[in-house]
Amino acid sequence: MAKPLSPQWKTSNKEIARMATKQQFLDFLYEIEPSTSTVSACSSAHTNLRDKLSAHETFKEVHVSTFLSGSYVRKTAIRPQTRDGELRRPDVDIIVITSHTTADSPETVIDQLYNALSDGGYKNLRKNRRSVSVLLATVDMDVVPIIEAPDGEAHLIPDKELNEWLRTNPRGHTQWATDVNKEAGERFKPMVKLLKWWRREHLADLKRPKGFILEALVAKHMSYSETSYEELFAKLLRTIKSEYALTVALHQVPYIEDPAVAGNNVFSNVEPEEFKQFYDMICKHVGLIADAQAETDGAKQLAKWREIFGTFFPAAGTAAKAANENLLRPAAAAGLSFPAKPIIPNKPQGFA
Repeated sequence: MAKPLSPQWKTSNKEIARMATKQQFLDFLYEIEPSTSTVSACSSAHTNLRDKLSAHETFKEVHVSTFLSGSYVRKTAIRPQTRDGELRRPDVDIIVITSHTTADSPETVIDQLYNALSDGGYKNLRKNRRSVSVLLATVDMDVVPIIEAPDGEAHLIPDKELNEWLRTNPRGHTQWATDVNKEAGERFKPMVKLLKWWRREHLADLKRPKGFILEALVAKHMSYSETSYEELFAKLLRTIKSEYALTVALHQVPYIEDPAVAGNNVFSNVEPEEFKQFYDMICKHVGLIADAQAETDGAKQLAKWREIFGTFFPAAGTAAKAANENLLRPAAAAGLSFPAKPIIPNKPQGFA
């Protein structure tokens, strides 16, 4: 008769299911990375626009320099989905440092930028409160004029509605994201991608919170010691549910200080009803995650995670990807880190 396994070699059905799910999370993070074709399209688009601004006959008189900001540079971007037959284009934020001063009205500054872009051949333009949007077939660009702050440690951004210049620090946000990711064992940025994807699956029409607000939320409430992405995501949602129950009951929004601009609340532009809608969906999915983690059948557990993350969450692991613990790989555009993988037919490409 075969000798029974000793206790340390016994593996429960639940543990087997959990091991399977670990690979699915790695595969999922791999799949929601921006494709190299999208990175290339974004690189070409922002390079052309920046060149046109610096060479514009009149705008070059106030043009100092440009740099990239947003999820494109912070490496927290995800690939877009097709909704209602329309592919959601990737977003690129371009910061334009100008020689304007606070004596110039925000509206005049934005008008001048708009006219320069129009002269550059861009047809689909939109003036925003603090920027000008450039909408192309493959990418959306948000072009933001700023000036140096008097203390030299940040910048000022024009606000048309307030008719004021407000403090901002996009480079500080980029460095902050890098620092937090290092502190979190390189798991902060993947966690941001998971939350962004989850939000878009279930709250695509909700205006806010999104973008950098979600990054600040993850940084504040994720575990910095947990290594399992399944448990990281579960703990994040449970913590948010617990932390903000009273906030929602009082019809308020959270206060999370901007990590690069002291005194600013990253939730300042979020309406209480918007946050309540976001919070209610969090609460619903805390329950769904509990059901998934309690499931001992691997196939059923994965089916529940696909309900949480959508059909991009793989139904089965891929052995070839199992050895790839480094989910971010060098991309075509210098200075960026996106996976150098081929385009997958019949799947949306790009990021947002």
